[in-house]
Amino acid sequence: MTERRPVTPVLWLVGSALILVGERYAGPGFVGGVLNGVGMALAILAVGYCLAEFLATSAGTAVRAAAKRALFFYGLAAVGLLLYPLTFNGVVDRLGFNEDGAQSWRTVWTVAWMLAWWVGTVAAVGGDWTRYRRGGDLEPRRVRAATAAALSLALAVAWVFAVNYTAGEHDRLWEWSAQSRARASEATLELVGSLRAPVEVVAFFPPANQVLRRIEPFLDEVAAAGPLDVTVLDQALEPSRAAELGARENGVLFLLRGGDQRRIELDVDYGRAKRSLGSLDREFQEALLEIGRERRTLYVTAGHGERGEYANDAGEAGLGNAYGILRALNVSTRNLPVADLIQDLPPDAGVVAALGPVRRFLPEEVDSLRRFWRRGGSVLLLLEPGVDVGLVPLLEEMAIRRLEGTVANDRYHLRRDGGASDRRLILTNRFGSHATTSDLSRAASRIGLVLEGAAGLEGVTDGPARSTVLVRPMTGSWLELDGDFERDREAEPDAIEALAMASTLAVESAGEGGESRAVVIGDVDALNDDYVYVTGPGAMSANAKLLLDAYVWLAREDEGAVASVPGDDDPVLQRTRGESIRWFLGTVFGVPALVLATGFGYVRRRRSGGWLRAPRGG
Repeated sequence: MTERRPVTPVLWLVGSALILVGERYAGPGFVGGVLNGVGMALAILAVGYCLAEFLATSAGTAVRAAAKRALFFYGLAAVGLLLYPLTFNGVVDRLGFNEDGAQSWRTVWTVAWMLAWWVGTVAAVGGDWTRYRRGGDLEPRRVRAATAAALSLALAVAWVFAVNYTAGEHDRLWEWSAQSRARASEATLELVGSLRAPVEVVAFFPPANQVLRRIEPFLDEVAAAGPLDVTVLDQALEPSRAAELGARENGVLFLLRGGDQRRIELDVDYGRAKRSLGSLDREFQEALLEIGRERRTLYVTAGHGERGEYANDAGEAGLGNAYGILRALNVSTRNLPVADLIQDLPPDAGVVAALGPVRRFLPEEVDSLRRFWRRGGSVLLLLEPGVDVGLVPLLEEMAIRRLEGTVANDRYHLRRDGGASDRRLILTNRFGSHATTSDLSRAASRIGLVLEGAAGLEGVTDGPARSTVLVRPMTGSWLELDGDFERDREAEPDAIEALAMASTLAVESAGEGGESRAVVIGDVDALNDDYVYVTGPGAMSANAKLLLDAYVWLAREDEGAVASVPGDDDPVLQRTRGESIRWFLGTVFGVPALVLATGFGYVRRRRSGGWLRAPRGG
């Protein structure tokens, strides 16, 4: 049999390419007309050549069946080329459509001719090339398989094209990044629901703005959660209101309550505002906490070597993050020097804190704190081991005693220097039953509290006050007395009741249900910046959560209103480094490996038999 040449597919591809170049690049004119004419002629010649081959073969032969299949798909592609002129401006203009009708006509026939030409061309050329490739040895099964594969590819690409075209015509948002959307967290909704007075939210955005559309679900959620009134204005159309609030342009939110206001900057351009959308919930919480809650003052004793907001000259970590949490709760701090403390505490003092003092309080200062405690005040004490600061009388009234020594543990501790001194960096997830540790108790299986050189505490049963254990050390802890951090079972006791305790005292003068409250923690470093941190709304370290809930309880705040503190990150899609590596390996290697394995199995099945097994025999 004479060897076949791939005349038909070559003629068709060259003709189609000339038509494409003539229409898309040459445009109207002599050159475009020549290219279109030559391309159409070659396409007609290819179809004619395939038809002649079909008619020249005997009926019932494999060559005739292959030529018939190729003729069908070349014909389909030719129909596509014949439909192409229906999209020309001259043709559409003669039909008398209006602008919308003309656009619809072009859209329909553009999709029709492109799909017909594309599917017909790929299927015809794919099968026809295989038919010619092996010369005189025509393999019907191989030709059918090649045609089917080419047709599948063409239909798959056509489907992708259709989906892409439809998505482009219908403006819908399909973004899954946590930073591209703004939704209210449960903590924000609880905070809105706890508002005692209405808060007004004014958003300045132009109509139909993309950023506005992305924050509308957030605004709808918070407006439905509590006494919060949302208004959307265009800065250009409401110049007086914009000037009143200080909005010089669109893309900004204002929270208003009385004469106070807070501002949240976004942007009207989605590309620039995308990052801000992910942190909108955090910023909204911060602004709402500041404007929606009564501002309170925490008085902090000074003049006794207390730990400050920033690291000191001795290299001890500061309490900056702890101060930040308090500011997020709309709490300001004010130092209480020795002279002021001796004169008794100010009338507006609700909570007084002593943050790791290392020098003794004067007896007059202790008496002032005791009077404050007895009349229903709240006290937060952070102590250090081995330092007598003269607060024993106050602790006794709180039914709490500080033990000698430093709590250590040779199993549950952090590793820093690799030596025995690391045993003072203790970990624990044993929490008592109390309002300040209820959330920590529920999360005890996955979190841990860190203390760095803590003093042990125990309750005292004498007196009217009642003490409660908040945090217990882990099993195997002991009180280190000689400083070598090697356990001496005979000389160093292991009976440690608590690392942190709470105390209450009923006060008749404070009215029904009135009481004094205190929280005592045996380590000021429990609140230093290494261990107090916030990773997102509702996501914080155990140390930060202990501070938050302790203050809420001491200040007699509504616990539900401060269920979390806003942080810097977006936790919706937050992953660990290991999880990110697994996602990377899975997408880069896992999916291609799965595809290759499926193809390998399919090929092996074809070669070993199955539904494509060739008949045996001569």
